[in-house]
Amino acid sequence: MTKTASFWKGRRVLVTGGAGFIGYALAIRLVQLGAYVCVLDIKRSLPDFTVGAPVARNKITYIRGSVTSKQTLNRIMKENRIQTIFHLAAEAIVGRANQNPERTLRTNVLGTWTLLESVRIQGKVKEIVIASSDKAYGSHEKLPYREDAALQGLNPYDCSKSGTDLIAQMYAHSFSLPIVVARCGNVYGPGDINWSRLIPDAFRSIAGKRALDVRSDGTYKRDYNFIDDIVEAYITLAQCVASKRLAGEAFNFGGGSPHSVFDVLHELERVAPTFRYRILNTVQGEIHKQYLDSSKARRVLGWRARTSFSDGIRKTGAWYSQYFTEIV
Repeated sequence: MTKTASFWKGRRVLVTGGAGFIGYALAIRLVQLGAYVCVLDIKRSLPDFTVGAPVARNKITYIRGSVTSKQTLNRIMKENRIQTIFHLAAEAIVGRANQNPERTLRTNVLGTWTLLESVRIQGKVKEIVIASSDKAYGSHEKLPYREDAALQGLNPYDCSKSGTDLIAQMYAHSFSLPIVVARCGNVYGPGDINWSRLIPDAFRSIAGKRALDVRSDGTYKRDYNFIDDIVEAYITLAQCVASKRLAGEAFNFGGGSPHSVFDVLHELERVAPTFRYRILNTVQGEIHKQYLDSSKARRVLGWRARTSFSDGIRKTGAWYSQYFTEIV
């Protein structure tokens, strides 16, 4: 048995937001490693598709409820004897956050302190990984972002992630809770059906034989992380909380080489020659360039992005091709 499988075998894990894109992939991987996994989400159920592991999906214990409910969280942790928490529950779509900042702050900020307060009172959780974002940094002239850069998100979503991040650090330092923070760039890959994101919408456009409407001018630059690499990052981070004494620390997880929107579009053209797009240049309120320095994760955790962008897009395209075939 590998060290990773040994760590997770029989471990009792809670994934908040586990019916979402990243949370679902993480929950399935944890089940494959032998963990007992509970998912808490406000959605009616887990997604009705699999990401290559139907047996693992059926082993997940699904609980519908809100991360802002103290009663729900206390009950889940007590009844399921939770040892490890991955907190991914959030309003994660920038457009929806701009339309409803109150709901975004309630979910992302109130949800975080409600969860951590429950952990503080119960005192039995061994490691907590909090999902932050590169957006927590806000806008800086100096790039790439390092972990010691100020958290100064000024848009609704960015601000909510700055708040989530700082609250997590506060609970770690003030109450000695075993909390670490993961700050990731854009994540893509099989299983993402949020069509407001560039890559999912592009593959939907390809399947529908229509042109993709690109909101930006094509020059906006971001990290793009393949889902498998980010799942590995979360799992590795949780394993190292105690052994490397990481409580209170934050880690960046980026792809290593940022890509502009044009870079993404050109890669899509390589895998789908029929792909067409229109540049609308209508985007407002988004930061032009955001990308991360992941050298701390490489040095401390031994983590690096292992999937090249071209391979990731190819694997993603294969999944969407099957997905759109099955739903027709």
